[in-house]
Amino acid sequence: MTDDEFLTAFEAAAISRSEWTHNAHVWMAWLYLTRLPHAKAGDRIRAGIQKLNSRNGVVDGYHETITTAFMRIISARLLHSETYEAFRARNPDLYDRTHSPVYQYYTKERLLSFDARVSFVEPDMQPLPTFELKSYFCRTNSEPLN
Repeated sequence: MTDDEFLTAFEAAAISRSEWTHNAHVWMAWLYLTRLPHAKAGDRIRAGIQKLNSRNGVVDGYHETITTAFMRIISARLLHSETYEAFRARNPDLYDRTHSPVYQYYTKERLLSFDARVSFVEPDMQPLPTFELKSYFCRTNSEPLN
């Protein structure tokens, strides 16, 4: 599946629950963060995950703090014009289903709290990276999303 086909399926909530893996989450976030300004990417990521979870019957699957933390960590690690394959090879910890990169910033108790699930809470171990103000339109064969 190409990047564009994957995003089309994501936006249509046409990804099955079995295909909606942690790796798929990271791929989707990388695509939006490399194609859109961060605020717009964040809106698309949040809305898309919630829509897809709803379509797949996942009631409590969305976690605001984990979503926001991963967006900020991914954003901080972006390199201009880097392919997804190169990004993935350079950042294997992002694909660890146990969320190990997030636990560099949050204690388990804070991250797994009800408040952290429903709204973003600041980390209690060290500050998260801030969003880069640069634009990372990586692929020349894809137009930025509107």
